Amino acid sequence: MEGDTTLRTLNEAFETFRRASKSLEDRYRLLEKKIERLNQELSEKNRMMERTRRLAAMGEMAAKIAHEIRNPLASIEIFASILTRELEGSDKRRFALLISKGVKRLDNLLTNMLVFARAPRPTVAPTDMRAVIEDVLQTVKPSLDEPVSISCRHTGDTVIKADGSLIRQVVYNLLINALDAVKGREGRIEITTERLVNGRDVLKLVIKDNGDGIPEDVLDRIFDPFFTTKQRGTGLGLCIVDSIVKSHGGKIWVESTRGKGATFYV
Repeated sequence: MEGDTTLRTLNEAFETFRRASKSLEDRYRLLEKKIERLNQELSEKNRMMERTRRLAAMGEMAAKIAHEIRNPLASIEIFASILTRELEGSDKRRFALLISKGVKRLDNLLTNMLVFARAPRPTVAPTDMRAVIEDVLQTVKPSLDEPVSISCRHTGDTVIKADGSLIRQVVYNLLINALDAVKGREGRIEITTERLVNGRDVLKLVIKDNGDGIPEDVLDRIFDPFFTTKQRGTGLGLCIVDSIVKSHGGKIWVESTRGKGATFYV
């Protein structure tokens, strides 16, 4: 009897030890997973810090380059405008228009680079979206290669609290994107704004084109930096739009049917 009791006691002790060992082993594995996850998070944060550092350096460099380039660009634009007026009625006038168009593209590229390198920090003030759209159209229309029908419709008040220069970049990039989409056809672009009051005071901007549309398999990538389906371009235009819109607390999305154009909603 005494031997049985001793054996039972030993079995119980071993069972207790086995359970404790199993519990410690489970805790060790759990701790291992936590350490692995923390290491991954730390590595990701280090990568983000390094990316932030590089972007900051890139931002400083881009600002200096933009300043150095924009001064001569402004001079070229002024002289191109003078030539455009002086050559009114001449076949050579188109060369001056091409120069002006090239300058505008370069200036827009510099702006996109600056916004991309430096996260947008809006300086908010009352901004009339109607006036912004008209200003962009006046900038773009003179340098169009082919006739495009561009219509505008505004419903309700068009004044918003936003950074005017950044919002102008949003409209400009979206319009250039639409113009690229309708090249080689009877292009039609519709720009509309609508005041929405549904608990929040919101202005909706819609830019619709009748281009080829966006392939369904790339729709979720069009706002990624450097992604483009065009033969030329930096792939920054829509990425910049997305960044600026989000910096204002807004959102942007696109609907598209292949062969029937695309519609961007802001």
